[in-house]
Amino acid sequence: MYCDFNAELKIGAIMTWNGFLFGAKELPLWVFPIRAIILYAFLILATRLMRQRQIAILAGHNYLVAAGIVSLAAVRMVNPESSLVSGIVIILIYAAVNVLLSYLDVKFPRKVGRHSTILIENGRLIKKNLLDARITIDNLLGQLRIKNIFNFSEIDTAIVEPTGKINVIKKPQFLPITRKQMNLPFKNTGIPVILIYDGEIQNDSLQTIGQDFSWLDKKLKEKGVIKVNDVFLAAYESDGTVYISV
Repeated sequence: MYCDFNAELKIGAIMTWNGFLFGAKELPLWVFPIRAIILYAFLILATRLMRQRQIAILAGHNYLVAAGIVSLAAVRMVNPESSLVSGIVIILIYAAVNVLLSYLDVKFPRKVGRHSTILIENGRLIKKNLLDARITIDNLLGQLRIKNIFNFSEIDTAIVEPTGKINVIKKPQFLPITRKQMNLPFKNTGIPVILIYDGEIQNDSLQTIGQDFSWLDKKLKEKGVIKVNDVFLAAYESDGTVYISV
């Protein structure tokens, strides 16, 4: 009897393990969160392999891969009869194919991916390009309203990008007045340089702006900060000021 009981336990464990990997009509509830975690981890891995291009969805095949992978993973998270192993394999194959197509798109952009199309040039609508891009006048007007453009007469050039986004260049008379036109001094628009992050001084950043610890310590004391460890973030901003957050 004891041997039979042990044999039944082993058979049950094997069946549960096989069901976990390859699917079964019924699975214990604890299997579903584990399968979901594993599939999610492989989705993250696939996204890492596909890099930033997949996140931006710059081409049609990127969009198809994103939609396909998500739907595939969702089915295997909730359907007990679906195979976890096949799901992982398909996710990795999707990622590999997408990486290959993205590489080919870089090498041969006109062959694999879509390209930018001019919809309006010199203020004139190009009907052929609108038809080629499958964009109706209502579609175009909607995109223009998002950019706070309500009149065709304001537009010099409009281009639809491979992502489907429409970029617009206005005619000179409809452009906003610039600081140069108003003879105002230019503003420095450089990005902030992180000097301290979570209590740790970024020495490379200090060298980048040509300063040292004495200068940074002086700036901290001007803000009433004594210890560097008390600073969560200190950044050298484009106008020369030092932003400090404790």
